[in-house]
Amino acid sequence: MRIILFSKNTVTLLLLFTVFCINAATFDRTKSAILVEDANLDDKLKLRQVFAQIVVNNTGETISDVLNNSVFLEANIKSGLKRSYVEQIDNAYLSENSSYKYWFHAVMQEKFIDRVIADARFSVLPKNREKIMAWVTVTQDPDETKPEQKTNELTYAYDDELIIYWLNHWAKVMGINLVLPKMDEIDSINVSPQSIKSLSFESQKQAQSRYYVSHNLLLSIDKKADKVKARSGYARSNQDIVINHFQDLNGDIGSLMYSVFADLSFRFAQPFKIDSANIQIHTIQIVVNNLSSYDDVMHVQEYLKHLSVINDSMIVSATQNQLVLTSELTVTTASFLSMINRDKILFPVDQGSINQLVFSFNNL
Repeated sequence: MRIILFSKNTVTLLLLFTVFCINAATFDRTKSAILVEDANLDDKLKLRQVFAQIVVNNTGETISDVLNNSVFLEANIKSGLKRSYVEQIDNAYLSENSSYKYWFHAVMQEKFIDRVIADARFSVLPKNREKIMAWVTVTQDPDETKPEQKTNELTYAYDDELIIYWLNHWAKVMGINLVLPKMDEIDSINVSPQSIKSLSFESQKQAQSRYYVSHNLLLSIDKKADKVKARSGYARSNQDIVINHFQDLNGDIGSLMYSVFADLSFRFAQPFKIDSANIQIHTIQIVVNNLSSYDDVMHVQEYLKHLSVINDSMIVSATQNQLVLTSELTVTTASFLSMINRDKILFPVDQGSINQLVFSFNNL
């Protein structure tokens, strides 16, 4: 969002206060990557597949729906490509049976992405993504070199470099704002490996009370000599946990993690994506009352800045008690209000006129 300020006084006021960090982050919506077998950059199929992942990240649609869409199939993807490159994967992160050796990265033109999404009438997923905290355990067969280990051992997975590599890379590829707990003494006392595996509430409580994170992935990985299995539980505030099971018979952690994160990406997107019927560019005035300080003003400004459904915004006035902006929305007023109500930072109190929305700031 580009902020246009009217006066030197307003500039001074905004620069005097620290930027408020909200529990969300934006991702680069123009790029993604896929696993490939070779380093050939001229493969049209690779480009189509990675562009499909970019569209998925921007829409919340499934990969199959994107790949089978007639507009997507007819798109001249190369014309929208800015650059592509390959990155070799260290053998330490690949299973013996894996045919993949590289990441194929692509960066697309933003206008091209938006045009394909609009023409295909896909939904739109705002680029500000709330954090998802990953609580991960691993169970492994006993180490034959250690006779004292006679049974499978359930442990936290944060010291497992292989698991963490794929955890972080698939999250980045799919535009997921994944965070890990510190797993210090405070976390380990409150959240045991067994509580994660059993999908109990301790991890969710810890994520909310210590890290202020409302979304959680509880992931238990079971490593066998010949295969690898996982059970995931996705939990968000005031919702029942969603459970799923995955396995890879070749023991490929990378492929297993792809399935886990494709499912997580889909689950996360459902309450946030905006149907194409609700896309509408129009201008409104936003009035925010109940501000007690200029810190609150900055808080609200930063919150609105991270709402990617606002294109441009101009501050009309900013005082200790009230912030008034003129903003260009890319969605209907009803969709915008639904997003505001979900975040519980601003509460609608009145509609001053057809093109004005009035809110009260939640300063609790």
